[in-house]
Amino acid sequence: MAERLVYRRSDGRWAWQLTGDAGQVIATDGGQGYDDENYCRMMADAVIGGDFAEATRRIRRSFPD
Repeated sequence: MAERLVYRRSDGRWAWQLTGDAGQVIATDGGQGYDDENYCRMMADAVIGGDFAEATRRIRRSFPD
């Protein structure tokens, strides 16, 4: 079963990651971290729960200039 982990980093900011059944990291906060633990939880749950399911989907098949 997948696991959502919210944790405090060494710099004092809060971060999250989603780990799959085999232990692989599926998603993270992207390294930005959050000042507030509750906001970190809210953002993790929003991503995992599908709050952004209606996001625009794009594909770039070439390297940016």
